[in-house]
Amino acid sequence: MRRPIKILCALLIALAWTSAARAFSGGIATTSFPVPALGCNFCHGGGSAPATTLECLDCDGGLPIVAPLSTHAFKLTVLEIGLQDNAGLNASSELGTLATGGAFASGTTTITGTGGRLEVTHTSPKPAAGGMTEFSFLWTAPAADAIATLVAWGNAVDGNGSTAGDGAARATLDVIVGANVPTPTATPGGSTPTPTPAPAESCPATADLGCTTGFAKGSLLAKDGTPGRERLVVRMLQGPALTQTDLGNPLDAMQGGSGTAYALCVYDDTSTLAVELQVTRAGDLCLGKPCWRPIGHAPNDPRGPGKGYRYRDRSLAADGVLSLVYRGGAAGRSQVVVTAKGASLPSGIPAALAATSAVSVQLRSSDGACLSVDLDEIQTQDSTSFKAR
Repeated sequence: MRRPIKILCALLIALAWTSAARAFSGGIATTSFPVPALGCNFCHGGGSAPATTLECLDCDGGLPIVAPLSTHAFKLTVLEIGLQDNAGLNASSELGTLATGGAFASGTTTITGTGGRLEVTHTSPKPAAGGMTEFSFLWTAPAADAIATLVAWGNAVDGNGSTAGDGAARATLDVIVGANVPTPTATPGGSTPTPTPAPAESCPATADLGCTTGFAKGSLLAKDGTPGRERLVVRMLQGPALTQTDLGNPLDAMQGGSGTAYALCVYDDTSTLAVELQVTRAGDLCLGKPCWRPIGHAPNDPRGPGKGYRYRDRSLAADGVLSLVYRGGAAGRSQVVVTAKGASLPSGIPAALAATSAVSVQLRSSDGACLSVDLDEIQTQDSTSFKAR
């Protein structure tokens, strides 16, 4: 009689697992992620990870810079992949307060997550429309100045009632709270020079026509008025197939990298250089940790390479650049996001673009690689504000 008992136990375990998996079709909290880094992929698999984007819908000029205690709408977009034409989500943040709301809030609800904080999730798999599924939610900023990271998982599912044939991806967005985010006080040893001299990179006087293109979406947002409150955000989204090292390796040699330097270049409709930002920080420390970090693993990691690199420096030492994210992936999934602010950001950016009918944005590396996107839809244009996509 032992064999029938074993079979019965196995069936009961399988049924329990299936019930647990299907229970999340009505929503999930981060407390149900056994491995936080895997998110929804701990249970769901066998399909393709979707391209996901997270953006602020009503921030000032679209820039993720908000006032303390202000409430704003955010949108997670999950692209449809083959049979994976439904999607779910989980949105969370360690700072501020999340709630349902916004133009794409149908099919969402709040749920108690990690630390007792409210998170936003789906009530059932939401069908794609026009090749994508869109979710919106509200976030109220904390009372004190800070940099808050919003995290959203988008799970693209095929709707077959099981966890097979699905795939999820995570999108993050750093939101600056307050006009003056405190700058960390320098401490001895807070900045370590590169063991070998780091290369530099600069922008050519005219746009490089040989750069890699293929980004389906892009945007440039610039504000310049009150001294110390200058802002610039550049996005290059849904790009071509790129590997982790196609744009170089900004890690220091001690981290297994080559110390690649970068330059962000913006050209007007005559192909004349209007904006230049340089980031040469390989080997430097930001708040006691390397300013540059791999997304996933470093290229030489025995577990396999990661997806890209992330730069973050609250001191804004490199031309006011707060963050630079390069993420590779399959076609339609690569992206570049650059955020800069403050007095170290070159002034006069909107004025330099006040008469142009289009802009070309290029990110160049000292290794000779270059990514480019053209933006010809001008939405705001005057001496203190510029927005194009």
